[in-house]
Amino acid sequence: MILASVLLLLGGMVAYRLVRKPRARADGREPESGKPATFVPAAAAASLAAPLVSGATGPGPASSGDSMALRESEERFDLAARGSDQGVFDIHVGRSLYLSPRARDILGIAPKAPVDIRRTFRQMLRGADRRKVAAVRKDLVRGGSDVDLDIRISRPDGASRDVRWRGLATRDGDGAVTRVVGMITDVTAQKQSERHLRLAAAVFASAHDGLVVTDLNAVVSAVNPAFSQITGYCEAEILGRSMRTMHSGRHDREFYRGMWGALTSTGSWHGEIWNRRKNGEIFLQQLSIRTVFDEKGKPQNYVGAFQDITRIKHSEFELDRIAHYDPLTDLPNRTLLASLLDLAVSRAGKTCAVLFLDIDRFKTVNDSLGHIAGDAVLKAAADRIRAALDADATLGHYGADEFVVILEEIEGPQDAALAASRLIDELARPFTINGGEIYLGASVGISLHPLDADDAAQLLQHANTALAEAKAQGRGIYSFYTQALTRSARVRMEMEADLRRGLVREEFRLNFQPVVDLANGRIAGAEALVRWQSPVHGLVLPNRFIPLAEETGLIEPLGDWVLEEACQQMAKWTAAGADLDFIAVNLSPRQFQRGTLCERIEEVLRRTGLPAARLEVEITENVLFGAVAAERKLRDMRDSGVRIALDDFGTGYSSLAYLKRFPISKLKIDRSFVHDLPRAADAEIATAIISIARALGLDVVAEGIEAPEQCAFLKERGCGFGQGYLFGRPVTSERFLRLALQGPIATAMAHPGSPRLH
Repeated sequence: MILASVLLLLGGMVAYRLVRKPRARADGREPESGKPATFVPAAAAASLAAPLVSGATGPGPASSGDSMALRESEERFDLAARGSDQGVFDIHVGRSLYLSPRARDILGIAPKAPVDIRRTFRQMLRGADRRKVAAVRKDLVRGGSDVDLDIRISRPDGASRDVRWRGLATRDGDGAVTRVVGMITDVTAQKQSERHLRLAAAVFASAHDGLVVTDLNAVVSAVNPAFSQITGYCEAEILGRSMRTMHSGRHDREFYRGMWGALTSTGSWHGEIWNRRKNGEIFLQQLSIRTVFDEKGKPQNYVGAFQDITRIKHSEFELDRIAHYDPLTDLPNRTLLASLLDLAVSRAGKTCAVLFLDIDRFKTVNDSLGHIAGDAVLKAAADRIRAALDADATLGHYGADEFVVILEEIEGPQDAALAASRLIDELARPFTINGGEIYLGASVGISLHPLDADDAAQLLQHANTALAEAKAQGRGIYSFYTQALTRSARVRMEMEADLRRGLVREEFRLNFQPVVDLANGRIAGAEALVRWQSPVHGLVLPNRFIPLAEETGLIEPLGDWVLEEACQQMAKWTAAGADLDFIAVNLSPRQFQRGTLCERIEEVLRRTGLPAARLEVEITENVLFGAVAAERKLRDMRDSGVRIALDDFGTGYSSLAYLKRFPISKLKIDRSFVHDLPRAADAEIATAIISIARALGLDVVAEGIEAPEQCAFLKERGCGFGQGYLFGRPVTSERFLRLALQGPIATAMAHPGSPRLH
């Protein structure tokens, strides 16, 4: 739109120069500089009028000689005006009015229709234009001789036209006006062009995009205020200078050759380009250039419109880094590792190995020394592993205390075993934490491509299976994956059988954790968390049975039960007077991939009577991999009224483009970015996520809030909701209802150091 307006401005200026001609003076000479010109061939008009004026001594009926002279004069006027598309008017004061055929056409008066000058023009004119005519009439009475008038008329047929009147008045011996002769021109198109030019000029001046006009040598001829604001160059400093003044030096000749080639062949170029501000700062532009052609189709100017996208690109980079790198160790995370392993498998010419490493006894560090000490161990372990590997090895942080190493182009299993031994030895050395030494160790599982698996996912899974075997054999060793590894498989099969029986025997129950509005302490909703009360295994938490349920497909019946139970409980709370906005239910990737998911949700809502707007489904970032299908399913859910939250944000895969593309209404900041707040590293990440969410119009929930200081920090940064032990642990439905009916949770939020609510 802005670029089009600039093109209109330039094109209109060219067209205006083509149609506008200087007006001649009454004596036939060129108009003097600085004086208004006239389009009337005034000398010819005066000569044509002279015989008639001399014979017109006053009002009254014209003689036959006068009539003949009048007709001859009119014919001469018509002939003179016919080639210029102008009309002729001839007013004999008090006697007659002559309008040529073209004049009648302009005014919308029928060819032979009688004209009463007063009544006709009173009907044609409105307000300001009537005052203009009155002013001309007064000027003539006072001795003026020129008629120079632009007015807008309303024709009898209802059309409005802009009309220019130019003429001369003649007087008798007493100085009274006897006759006014001149030309009428329809200037509607010209006036419209002028209005468009003014509009385009206003757009040019007020546009937020930087705009620049250059000649064909890229020499600047015009800029708008936004250009100056973005680049630092005021108009006087840049006019007449080449745009090369702003080159950043980041682009080679081929880049500019391609740009000018596109302008020459297509008349336009669009892309990103680095340029330099007046202060020397380099910035990134989103630039569009269009060629302006003259009336003969030859290039005349270039018009550029640009935006400063430096901050946007920086934000995208930061978000991409959050999505693909572990913030603690700065290593590739699980998502990026999967991509890197896919790539390694696809180009493997020799044997490729995956080493799945787990730090032994790491949980003891967290439990006894705290998460800060645990983080220090992870960082130190990452540094040791990195130092022990060859330069061409790939290291990633898979999650928690697990690391993955990808070895490409190895000669055989012995190379993988040698690397695993080095890693185990490195991690067997003591770690110095809080001034003391702790001994941990590591276990490693190894799988080989193509011996153990043909694809990356299976290769990683088999390495994990081998890791479980290494840990089962006593830790501190490495184990290769083989078909003989049956122990873990038997345990898994037993757990699966118990899980199936548990579904039939209704051994599962839901607990509910409050989600609090940080602005006022009100419990806004709850997250439903499933627990398994097994007669064999005791109370089993989700991290033990959910992965197995996902892998075996049992997650679908289990997920159906959780969904219905949660919706039914929310309906009961509402009926009991609880003021809650939503109940949040987690959807696993396998549930999400089910084709009938939306229908299942609608069926549950219909059966429980819960409004769709009260249900919030939480998905993890890995469900966004199937972009097209995921987008369609999420939009169907959103259209039905169900809310969608992205859980554990920052630990998986997301891009700014995906957040904008998918109909997500809420981001949940993973607890890993919360538990050390307000420490600098986590503070920056949490702040960045909140800022991105707010910029995209998304609500934000911070998980794992355990301390008032964390709550205060998040609230100050604009985080809307919080969840964690500070507000309450997961509790039964009855206990949760009592909490919801008690009113806002304010004490723990407002006063750091106050007791937590459990």
